[in-house]
Amino acid sequence: MKVAAKPITIRDVARAAAVGVGTVSRVLNGGAHVSRATTERVEAAIRRLGFRPNAQARRMLRRHSEIVCFLLSNRDFPHTFHARILQGVENYARSIRQHVIFAAVHYGAEVSPDRIHLPPILQERGMVDGLLLAGTIYPNFLHRIQEMEIPFVAFGNNVMEYEGPRNFDQVSYDGYPGEVEAVRYTIGQGHRLIAFGGDTTYPWMRVRHEAYLAVMREHKLNPIAFTAPRPVSNLEYGDWLAGRVLARRPRPTAVIAGNDEVAFGVWRTLRRRGLRVPEDISLVGFDDREEAMLMDPPLTTVRVRKEEIGQACMRMLLERLHHPTMPYSERLLATELVVRDTVKKL
Repeated sequence: MKVAAKPITIRDVARAAAVGVGTVSRVLNGGAHVSRATTERVEAAIRRLGFRPNAQARRMLRRHSEIVCFLLSNRDFPHTFHARILQGVENYARSIRQHVIFAAVHYGAEVSPDRIHLPPILQERGMVDGLLLAGTIYPNFLHRIQEMEIPFVAFGNNVMEYEGPRNFDQVSYDGYPGEVEAVRYTIGQGHRLIAFGGDTTYPWMRVRHEAYLAVMREHKLNPIAFTAPRPVSNLEYGDWLAGRVLARRPRPTAVIAGNDEVAFGVWRTLRRRGLRVPEDISLVGFDDREEAMLMDPPLTTVRVRKEEIGQACMRMLLERLHHPTMPYSERLLATELVVRDTVKKL
């Protein structure tokens, strides 16, 4: 009968490295107050013996779970925009040996905070150290999380109609200058009949619309805006927008779409009707998603650095965990115009 090998313990590592158990423990927990030579000796012993530290015991020793939750609000599995933010979170977390789990929550804007059904991972206190909130985030959910006293960082652009001071940490991108740059570029290419399209019931779309209006006023041009709310996807919104643009007389020569999905819907409808981008109508998007490069020709758009948003969210949450009483803050990341091939020079 084969006898199972005795598991290697932290005491075995200590003996092999000729140090105390406490020193091995400090090396496993980050190497604080341990010399580089001793750390290397302990790590060599760990590799030689094949020691695998008990993660749960280490978490209990540190008194936190080493787990954060990326919580997507009112969205299905993340489309490419939120997937890229999550990728940035994961890349940064991996570099510091932090674990990230994904969960989703769905609720209505009018639901009482105490009636929002939370994912199981949040129902037991202490399972996660903190939260990263993305998706469409309504105030009732923020109030629910604040009542639970779980540290969190919100993706600020997706916070809907929150009144009063934002007493929470947030990372946002500054969409206004990027949209200003996009509209100015389009005007610089000779366009004067420029339409904007996007559902401005969403605050991030409202910011882009305001930037469009400001630049049109700056150049003494009449705005042509289609901003009605419609209970459809962004892609279908683009289909609707294309129809409105084509029905207008005189017809706009360029369309500033609220995001790349709306732009794709416009592009698709124009193709179906036998029109070409940019030969017949120029087109600009916003976000710089992967789909922008799949269009023919590739889409001129405003780049949002989504991975950087995720990394900044993760860094800010760790700062909050290490300094619970620090003032709340917002980090604002820049956007930039990416010129490709969908704006014709007139």
